[in-house]
Amino acid sequence: MPWHEYVGVIHLHTTSSDGTKTHEEVAKIAIREGLDFIIVTDHNRLVKEQEGWQGPLLLLVGEEIHDTHRNPQASHYLAFGIQEEVAQHAAEPQALIEAVNNQRGFGFLAHPYEIAPPFTREPDLSWADWEVEEYAGLEVWNYMSEFKARATSLPATLLYAYFPGLAIHGPFSQTLQRWDQLLTTRKVAVLGGADVHGKIYRLGPLRRAILSYEHCFRALRTHILVPEPFNGQLEHDRGLVNDALREGCSSTAYDMIGNAVSFRFLAKSPLGAAIMGQEIPLGEDPEFWVSSPLPADLRLIHNGQVVAQDQGKALRYHPREKGYYRVEAYRRHFLKKRGWVFTNPIYIV
Repeated sequence: MPWHEYVGVIHLHTTSSDGTKTHEEVAKIAIREGLDFIIVTDHNRLVKEQEGWQGPLLLLVGEEIHDTHRNPQASHYLAFGIQEEVAQHAAEPQALIEAVNNQRGFGFLAHPYEIAPPFTREPDLSWADWEVEEYAGLEVWNYMSEFKARATSLPATLLYAYFPGLAIHGPFSQTLQRWDQLLTTRKVAVLGGADVHGKIYRLGPLRRAILSYEHCFRALRTHILVPEPFNGQLEHDRGLVNDALREGCSSTAYDMIGNAVSFRFLAKSPLGAAIMGQEIPLGEDPEFWVSSPLPADLRLIHNGQVVAQDQGKALRYHPREKGYYRVEAYRRHFLKKRGWVFTNPIYIV
């Protein structure tokens, strides 16, 4: 089956909550940056009337939901595919997840781990309610969370404000470890979130939009694979995006250090093939194929452990055990090895 790749940015805010651009302004920026789709997730506001095609861009609307009365703040939930407001369930995370699922929607735990250094006084918005069930996955890499974690002093904050790429290393190790732990019991998809607000910060005479929409739309992106192309019909195309995210037919890529379009992780056998998010039987004698458009440090992870690794554009591996297999790719940027591509798993059953 020929798979079609589309590139988007997920988790962004507009003037409907605490962002600094309107939906129309955000769409124009996304078009200039060459995105195929974006998913706006304003805080506790579902602005469905803004959803639709904006020229060559598919603008979808989800919601980031949290309990505004909780102190300290925690457990933000990204809800997709819903048509009616669910923020009234924010105080009970499990009830919130069920309310989303009852609309045939799905959701991801937003920034499950955060590190909030005292200097910036930014809050720690980690996920706290790990006993919940029936969510689709995790936000494995949150761009804003990582940036604020590196702002440990005034010199560091000023440096990263003007050169944000220096602050970005990859997903937090705690998030990757939690994901691997969850995958031992069930399928758990992941995505990357820009979490862009475009706020302007001031320090004396200095004035700068840290993590602007333009920057974030070039940086952390989600690449989805869908079985048929977009046809310009909202319901059809929205369904393709939602299915890919829900099932994990996607990868997260830091495209600012190398365009990851055409990066592929497949399992091939004489009887068929599987892509990210899918299953393939061990009895079919599958072989994993990793193909990269750019040289990278390629790592194949099985049940939390690296089982194959190579430098270059390709990696092959014959699995001999059941379980989940996922790929991490790293590239050098600013004299440091940084996370580049993190795929969803293929499941050997």
